[in-house]
Amino acid sequence: MPTTYHEDDSTGTAEITVSGRVTQDDFDAIASPLQDFIDRHGTIRLIEVIESLTGFDASMIWSGLKFDIRNIPHISHVAVVTDIGWLSPVSRAAGAVISCKLRTFPMADLDAARDWIRAPDG
Repeated sequence: MPTTYHEDDSTGTAEITVSGRVTQDDFDAIASPLQDFIDRHGTIRLIEVIESLTGFDASMIWSGLKFDIRNIPHISHVAVVTDIGWLSPVSRAAGAVISCKLRTFPMADLDAARDWIRAPDG
């Protein structure tokens, strides 16, 4: 599976790593535990580590949009960590229209992204 999911209850932080193509099965495997995590904490912080992205199943677009619309109000901070050039400006543009704090980091600064996302004042 090209995606992994980890959560830290002590900090209310979830981390998703993407490497390769994201399938509907990948989305389904992450969405359920992430929803449970949000339900437990009310508001969470999220790290998205995108090592590579070779595409995604078009079938997951609607599922993803519904999940995001329902849950974006419950995500206070997002750190997007990637060296894929076009993702940083797209992430910043999305950050301009959503209510959470969003920062992008290069892969070399993954530890800094984790520190930022876990900081009490973010």
